[in-house]
Amino acid sequence: MATTRYGGIRARDTDRADVCGLLDAALTDGQITEDEHAARTAKAMSAKSFGELDAIVGDLQIPDNLVDAPVVRVDRRRPRRWLAPVAVIGAAAVLGAAVGGIASCAGGPFGPSEHVPTLTTGAGLAYFLAEYRAEFGDTKADEVSLYPGYVLFERAAVGNPAATARYSYNGTFREPDIRTGRKPDAPIVDLAAIDLRAIAGLLAGAPQSIKVPNGTVTYCAFRHATNGPVDSGPAVEIYARNPAGASGNMTATFTGEPLRVSPPSP
Repeated sequence: MATTRYGGIRARDTDRADVCGLLDAALTDGQITEDEHAARTAKAMSAKSFGELDAIVGDLQIPDNLVDAPVVRVDRRRPRRWLAPVAVIGAAAVLGAAVGGIASCAGGPFGPSEHVPTLTTGAGLAYFLAEYRAEFGDTKADEVSLYPGYVLFERAAVGNPAATARYSYNGTFREPDIRTGRKPDAPIVDLAAIDLRAIAGLLAGAPQSIKVPNGTVTYCAFRHATNGPVDSGPAVEIYARNPAGASGNMTATFTGEPLRVSPPSP
């Protein structure tokens, strides 16, 4: 995708959403790997101009249903282009849902200071994992809890496996709260083992799976599941609630295999 005189125009959230739709399609048809997808998604979410977005998708083949998106057609970057892309964004959202919504940038509101996707979506999970790896140099944690606008997680304190470092993230990693008493052999989860496509699909379909009509995912946790005193291994727990107050949850492996579904009580 050639750089043009329109490359300096500021991008909007809808333009970033279009790029995420292109990245979804590229992942689905094998143009890019999941790691490339996660890295490019993170860049797309923070891109400020069309020039930056061009660099992210310039080497990709464009599917027919997205060829008219403003991020592809230079002539649609002029003023008042907000009149046109609604249908394109809808097509991108449908495409994203079909592959699990990994890069559904339009899936929810952004943070006040950072272009962070809703963190309880596939896009948010992919974005957070890329940020986590960049911050710590690994993908290991004691447990991780994602809410729509922030993440809470624990890991061994640097240089002291007998202490727990409790962090929060909402576009920025805050200084940890250090607490002693962590067992040096405490079970950890490796977030690199998460099958992003499978978990993104579970997140997108969780309200339906849990039988919470019109619900949204309110919280999900990645940690070792337990069945009484038995450690069942790393798992994701997903909770959903709807405006009527009905709530339920489900548990699955990191590869997306359902272990338990708990719908609302009748």
